Amino acid sequence: MPVAPFWAAFWAALRAAVRLPLFLLANVVLIPVYALCLGPARGLRRPIQVLWCRIMLALAGVQVRAFGTPHAGGPTLWVANHVSYLDIAVLSRRLPGVFVAKSEVANWPLFGIIARLTGTIFVSRQPARARVQRETIRHHLAAGGNLLLFPEGTSTDGSAVAPFKSSLLDIASAGGTGPAVTVQPISLAYTRDRAGVPLTGPRRGIYCWYGDMTLAPHLIRMLGHPGATVEVRFHPPVDAEAFSSRKALARHCEAEVAAGIAAAHDDLIARGKQAAE
Repeated sequence: MPVAPFWAAFWAALRAAVRLPLFLLANVVLIPVYALCLGPARGLRRPIQVLWCRIMLALAGVQVRAFGTPHAGGPTLWVANHVSYLDIAVLSRRLPGVFVAKSEVANWPLFGIIARLTGTIFVSRQPARARVQRETIRHHLAAGGNLLLFPEGTSTDGSAVAPFKSSLLDIASAGGTGPAVTVQPISLAYTRDRAGVPLTGPRRGIYCWYGDMTLAPHLIRMLGHPGATVEVRFHPPVDAEAFSSRKALARHCEAEVAAGIAAAHDDLIARGKQAAE
């Protein structure tokens, strides 16, 4: 085995061996503490959540570059493309909201527990449960709460945006007679590793989790890498009621997110050409 690949594999194994126990320890400590913050202590939950996000991103070596400003004031529905379980920490660190996720997420190891504890609203495909789910969302928005949604309905490799499911955007009007809901599209793009090498082609799979990838092996492999840069673009917020239908709203959000991802990749190419010159 050549020297360079040997040492690369050695350092990757060492990083994973150090980071994985710290990852598990942080969750073993913070999850029970978060769960025990009841009554007057519930105000501590948000700082604990932010701390968890910071630790997870630090252990993954992920640096966040943010463009634009998150909407503040009034119920907000943030919609973003979905490429990795790391998206949860990237978004939750800055956005005080509750995720809307498919019901299967509730049964995921570790992340399912975290989702349930943080009040994630699980959406089932069963029509019989639609009314209960909609009512839960309506009450959350009417109380001034915020929501985070991945309207693609699945995760991708981040090279492009999958079609936004307009049925999921229907929650933007779930507030009934409550305050108007503001919708803000967000683009997520994992662009480069810590050495500055673009995450393109098969290298997208280091941080993007999609298709039939298994969670535990991917997590361990990801923790063995030095880290990456994720670019987060907050697009101009819009009033959900300004659109003629949920399909029109979905098309607008999809176009905004796609443009943000294209901008991240174009910037990546431009910087690559500058470095080569």
